[in-house]
This record gives sequence, structure tokens and C-alpha cells, in this order.
Amino acid sequence: MIQCTPQGICSWNYRISSASNRAEAEFYWAGEQGQLTIDGVRHQVCKQGWWSGRWTLEADSEVLVEATKRSALSRTIDIQSETRAYVLEASSMFSRQMAIRGSGFDGVIAPVHSFTRRATITGTLPDFKVACFAFWLTVLLWRRQQNNSSG
Repeated sequence: MIQCTPQGICSWNYRISSASNRAEAEFYWAGEQGQLTIDGVRHQVCKQGWWSGRWTLEADSEVLVEATKRSALSRTIDIQSETRAYVLEASSMFSRQMAIRGSGFDGVIAPVHSFTRRATITGTLPDFKVACFAFWLTVLLWRRQQNNSSG
């Protein structure tokens, strides 16, 4: 199991930890970009165009993983690493819980309970870097949902 803990009571930045790995997820204050520091290695999360539904995870100017949102109205994201494909999708229409599947992955990203930002990632997750990127994308969707409903 991977624990995901917000860095502050109102923060969208997280500490992510498993038994053998550590990461920090950071969102930049403007736009939908940020960074993931995974086991001490800094990775940039870059949005590919203002209106685009495509993000990349990069290290040393090299694209390691790509993610593409299927449509503006869905919470389904296709993730492609150098050799494998995954799908990150909402478990149900009314839940914040997300499932990630494909290429050995069968996991769930879910809040600990309804009134918290704390979350866990459970299941079969062979690549910690992809799990962290999927979590970053999930938090982005949660953040969008909160911003859209706080009007």
C-alpha cells in the first residue's frame, strides 16, 4: 500500500510513501503543471498546451511517461510509458476513487474517507513512478472538481 498525505491542511501538494519508495507531488500555483520528486530524482509534469488534455512526465528533458485525457467530459486518462500502456479512470460517476489498469497494474487510488485529502494507492503496482504520476493526475482532477464546485 502507498500512503499519500497532503503537506498541509489546505495544500494540494503531497508526500507519497511506500515501504521502499518516497516521493513528493507538487502543483505549481498557476496552470496545470508541477513536479514529482521520486526517490530524490526531480521529474517535471508538463502540460502540452493551454487547452490540451495531454501531460508528460519528464526528467533531464526526456519524456518518460505521457498521459492523454480522452475527452473534456470524462475522467478517463490514457497513460503511455516507454513500453507499456495504462488506463486511469473513475471507479464510478459519483466517487473520487480512481482505478489504474494495464500492463501488470490493477490498482485503486482512493481518499481515506469522504472528508479528507489523505489517500491510499492499493493493488498490484509494479512501477512506483507510474503510480505517482497517476496519483498526480488524480489530484489534478480532484482539484478541478473542487474549483468548479466552489463557485
